[in-house]
Amino acid sequence: MNEMREQDEVDQFNQTYNLDDEEEDLLVSQLNMDISNQFVVFSVEQEEYGVPILSVQEIISLPNLTRIPGVPEYIPGIINLRGNIIPLYELRSKFKLKSKELDSNSIVIIAETGNENKRIVGFIVDTVSDVVSITGENLSETPEFSQNVDVKFIEKIGKIGNRMIIIINLSDFFSENEMAVLDSAASK
Repeated sequence: MNEMREQDEVDQFNQTYNLDDEEEDLLVSQLNMDISNQFVVFSVEQEEYGVPILSVQEIISLPNLTRIPGVPEYIPGIINLRGNIIPLYELRSKFKLKSKELDSNSIVIIAETGNENKRIVGFIVDTVSDVVSITGENLSETPEFSQNVDVKFIEKIGKIGNRMIIIINLSDFFSENEMAVLDSAASK
């Protein structure tokens, strides 16, 4: 009885969305994808970046921000998210881009960073576009740059069609000095 009802629901879904067997198989395979290959894609300026979905706790609009005197400008302040004090980090500053005015339309990705000492940080980004799956064969090593260019936080370059997505390594994203500043901001 239950099997008939489930099949009726699947048939009704397929009729509603006009899915044939091949499209249904694609939909099922997407639902069963390995989550470790999925990335939250966001933009800063015109470039697309990705962070592992397993590191992302949530995506929010910028809540009330408390500014802390004496911290570098790349940390515009802290937020209280359900009782947790979370420092915010402006990615435009890390990428040496012109700052934008922060307002209620600003997007914050709350994510876990670090290796042994895990920390929760909010990254201020321009937009969040989607979640994508990128298989190993579509991930390339970071190109070699001169020693003057700091790219240790770039893990790989993902390719999806014509899109190139810079995959960020959240374990090595912050320097020791930046981590110390974030820790002191979170403890205030």
